[in-house]
Amino acid sequence: MVAPSEYIGCVPASITFDNLSVPIDESYTLNLDFGDGGTSGEISPTYVYENIGTYTVSLEVISPLGCQTDTSWNNIPITILPSPVADFSYTPPQLSNLQPTAQFTDQSTDAVKWRWTFGVSGISIEQNPSHTFPDTGLQVVQLVVFHESGCTDTIQKLLDVIPEVRYFLPNAFTPNGDGSNDGFRGSGLLEGATDFNFRIWNRYGELLFETNDPSEAWNGRKNNIGELSAQGVYVVVVTYTGPRGEKKELRGYATLIK
Repeated sequence: MVAPSEYIGCVPASITFDNLSVPIDESYTLNLDFGDGGTSGEISPTYVYENIGTYTVSLEVISPLGCQTDTSWNNIPITILPSPVADFSYTPPQLSNLQPTAQFTDQSTDAVKWRWTFGVSGISIEQNPSHTFPDTGLQVVQLVVFHESGCTDTIQKLLDVIPEVRYFLPNAFTPNGDGSNDGFRGSGLLEGATDFNFRIWNRYGELLFETNDPSEAWNGRKNNIGELSAQGVYVVVVTYTGPRGEKKELRGYATLIK
């Protein structure tokens, strides 16, 4: 006798047939017919049903002496139910801390229900949800879809929400003490950046100002003390390390206007 591990499955269904015949060993000849055209001579085989339908399994056992026994399961057929196929896409194709919201589009086949899991930041049962990721880094998005038969299919995709740095330098400043545009410094988003360095030289190659503080501005004087520098154009170099270890260098010019 051979007992299947389960009698109802979802296509593709992998079913193990546990041979309970006694006695049985490799000296016996076995012919197991799975009902869909597939056969096996193994003692306890595992078989994958690739098509939906109801199948009757039969077994022929021949002993070393030539004795033969036949068994079939007419009253316990194996039923293979239809399954959905899960798939999805999303836009934009690249997410970041500046654009952390994705629109998901279901591309599944034969699905009637949906369950989305967005890493550890939320779930949805909508067919085409949108989601905003609160953190940067790799995010596992899982979609489980349900067929009307009750069968399911699951797909997972990795989304990378990159930590993006934006830093800009102005063109000119007017250090005249009127409280407007008196200092020269960059602006933007530096969250996650390290090793920040900001330097300014005159046209003779003399270093006039250096800081590791992104919020500190040059006031037009050497080391921010002493006499005001002459009106003109000064070289600016900014370096920093991005959130993922990338080295960045930004070069520009500061025009001092009196």
